[in-house]
Amino acid sequence: MLIGQLATRVGVRVQTVRFYEQLGLLPRPQRKESGYRVYAEPDIRRMLFIRQAKSLGFSLQEIRGILRTRQQGDCPCAEVISIARRHLRELEQQIRHLSKFRQELSRAVRKWKRSGKKRISADAICVLIERTLAPDSLSKST
Repeated sequence: MLIGQLATRVGVRVQTVRFYEQLGLLPRPQRKESGYRVYAEPDIRRMLFIRQAKSLGFSLQEIRGILRTRQQGDCPCAEVISIARRHLRELEQQIRHLSKFRQELSRAVRKWKRSGKKRISADAICVLIERTLAPDSLSKST
């Protein structure tokens, strides 16, 4: 099958297939005499694996490592579990931060409603935003 057919079958754009090939997520395909890429059933399975792993939060770099381990004949289970544990820790941290933000925002809305003011000052909004900054975001630049 050609690149467009592969892309359609797995629900991605042709550019995505090419990009994954450049990153080494997909092996270099055979080519017809005309230069067109030719893909087979294993490529479909690999693309579907990549899509599923991405939907679970794995980065393309992590996916490449998993695929490389599997291609070398080793079981990538330990690697997958390690990555999954790290993702769980990150998600738990995000949930804590979002929960804190929800509480702060809810408190601010109640306060503004009780004040009876029709408009909210920009300073009040800025204070809310500053109070809910994640600690790690202070070191990141935009």
